[in-house]
Amino acid sequence: MAQSTVERTLGVILGKIEGMEDRLERADDSRATIHRRLDDLVLRTGHLETDVASTKNKLESMEKVTVEVTTLRTKAQGAGALGRGLVRVGIGVVTAAGWAIGAYTWITGRPPP
Repeated sequence: MAQSTVERTLGVILGKIEGMEDRLERADDSRATIHRRLDDLVLRTGHLETDVASTKNKLESMEKVTVEVTTLRTKAQGAGALGRGLVRVGIGVVTAAGWAIGAYTWITGRPPP
């Protein structure tokens, strides 16, 4: 082979090797970028898990309060019914006493003692 052919062949081989090195460097950069993005995703997922756990705890505490409020409302409704009944009985007693006083006054002609 001639000297120029060998040099040309070596030049082609060196060019291909340099191209391969460039591609390897770009692949390394690409992998590093992918790893960095993956690390960011893991970090964000961790934050999301923490937020979900916090929200779950808040929801459980709100549920307890809701149950307590519902229980108190039910008790208040029961007390309201009892109170209405007691007021009606009281009105009946006062009305009966008024009728009794009126009847006493009408029969005796004088007010009660």
